[in-house]
Amino acid sequence: MSISDFEQQARVADGQTTAHTLCESLEKTVLSENALKNLEVKPQKKFLGPIFEGTLGEMYGPRGIGKTWLRDAIAHCLTRGLKLGPFTSGCPAGVLIVDGEMSISSLKERLSLSQNLPVALKPLDFISNELLYQGGYPVINLSDPLWREAFIELIKITGDKWNVIIFDNLSSLLPSVKENDQEAWGPTNGLFLQLRWMGKAVVFIHHAGKNGDQRGTSGREDQLDFVLKLTLPPGHDPQDGCRFNATLTKSRSLTGDEAAPFTFEIGKHPAGGLTWTVSNLKESRKEIIIALLGNGIAQRSICELLGVDKAYVSRVKMNSIRQKILMDKGNDFTPVGFLKYGGIDIENYIS
Repeated sequence: MSISDFEQQARVADGQTTAHTLCESLEKTVLSENALKNLEVKPQKKFLGPIFEGTLGEMYGPRGIGKTWLRDAIAHCLTRGLKLGPFTSGCPAGVLIVDGEMSISSLKERLSLSQNLPVALKPLDFISNELLYQGGYPVINLSDPLWREAFIELIKITGDKWNVIIFDNLSSLLPSVKENDQEAWGPTNGLFLQLRWMGKAVVFIHHAGKNGDQRGTSGREDQLDFVLKLTLPPGHDPQDGCRFNATLTKSRSLTGDEAAPFTFEIGKHPAGGLTWTVSNLKESRKEIIIALLGNGIAQRSICELLGVDKAYVSRVKMNSIRQKILMDKGNDFTPVGFLKYGGIDIENYIS
């Protein structure tokens, strides 16, 4: 009978684990209320937004939406101590990206995101399945206990080099596991918990299903500190390139403005290479509503097109009338409003 990861960790030196030895370990680690009050606990370091020392997180979205672009932007911000939209920065963090499917050439090309950024303060390193294969080594399969043990050993060897480990993505790193099987998720969840107990922040990337939620068992979210969901904006045109909305659907550490949804977009940098822009999702949605109103689109139609409630559209309309952006009836621009919002392309929303 195979021994689970947790059972292996619990074994005594002679390789024998009994109920008695487990009971002894429980007795030695019982904390009284006073002991817990007086226990010195090292404060968690904040790295970026919801990513703290020892946190577990997930980022998921549809195939092709641009998950790895956001992954790389987050990694560059982490290693440089930069903010990302509403996510404020803390301590710079070393990052290890475990990439299961992207080609080496694509990984190299995407480094152009950092071309115009400040110098990194901490290392950003990659482990690539393609490079392992080309070197004649086995490719990563986290359903194999040997691979899970290998990662634990690697982190022990490298010590404090990496603070954040990003696994991208579950489908490629767990090729033989049924996504709907919560029990099959247990060993990988055990690996991530062990990394957390070693002080590492772990983020894994996953695909969304046809319904927009993460594929497979919802039990993956049970242990997580945050979940970041990526969705295409209403009226998205593939010709617009990488542009999507990001929303924290679960967060144990962030509230207020820092937990606000945002829009992420990749574009060309004036000095060459690529860059990203982040805008407040509520503000960009507000601008689209004003543009639709100014072009005579009815409130009810706007609610259906954008998936927003009638009360919110009504507030935007009344505020725009008061600010002399829309005419008194709210279905046409004032000259000032046309200059500011008349150039917004609404064809993708009404076609």
